[in-house]
Amino acid sequence: MTERQKTLQFLTQNELKALLTKAKTESPRDYCMILLAYRHGLRATEACNISVESLDLEAQNIRCERGKGSISNWQQLADDEIKAIKAWLKKRPKSTNPCLFISRKGTPISRSQFFRLFKSLAEKIGLAPDKRHPHILKHSLGTHLSNAGCSPQVIQNRLGHRNIQNTMVYVQISSGFVDKMVSAAMANGNVV
Repeated sequence: MTERQKTLQFLTQNELKALLTKAKTESPRDYCMILLAYRHGLRATEACNISVESLDLEAQNIRCERGKGSISNWQQLADDEIKAIKAWLKKRPKSTNPCLFISRKGTPISRSQFFRLFKSLAEKIGLAPDKRHPHILKHSLGTHLSNAGCSPQVIQNRLGHRNIQNTMVYVQISSGFVDKMVSAAMANGNVV
């Protein structure tokens, strides 16, 4: 196991639900931002840079613009994401700024602001200090998808990884993935 695999932190399903529940009670913007960052495996900067124009609510799609050499792509929005986006847009201050997530003053939420708001919510629900950063959302999605038995290629696409080796870290730490694949092989008669 590599050093990265030993230290990779992710939120449990219960921690994620507690975080989203707390965010929803605090702010429709923060809830929407955290939900989209998790569901689409976005880095903090990528979540902050979501533009209103990158949303096609009628087609239920979002354009995930990636940084750091990752692959940008269109992804499907779930019904609860559409609902969260619409709730935020109703409260969003009037602004000509193209960013979806803006402050009360109409300025875009910065990466450091996202870190602060995430850390505050994480502290309020009692997350461990090493889990109080928004990048944990991307790690959580990769781990959750792997534990659910998704193929590495599906996870790679969802996270926008150009190199499959970046995705394999989630598969390698996921006992759930291994267990499901072994069970499937046994059920198919491929393993006695």
